[in-house]
Amino acid sequence: MTSTLSADDRTAELATLVRTAWAEGLGHHDFHDDENFFAVGGHSMCAVRIVRALKGRLNSSLTVRQFFLYPTVAELAVFLAGTVPAAAHGAARTEAGA
Repeated sequence: MTSTLSADDRTAELATLVRTAWAEGLGHHDFHDDENFFAVGGHSMCAVRIVRALKGRLNSSLTVRQFFLYPTVAELAVFLAGTVPAAAHGAARTEAGA
């Protein structure tokens, strides 16, 4: 199955998933897409939970190390857009009820 989403649409969709995982992990929504995870209250154990959640939703091989290398919602979404197959984006969208 081929995705009809443009690269920008895929990145935006992934940013929404990352933002949701961050909010669930951090316990708040008080951050912007360009803010560093640690600057908004994140810590290593929280990162592990978020990575686990994203791996499950996207069926990806995201690592905590990669999460630390891309410490903003925007950076992580761009990274994931280049590594997660387009079909996984649709599956995550379906699970999220979109």
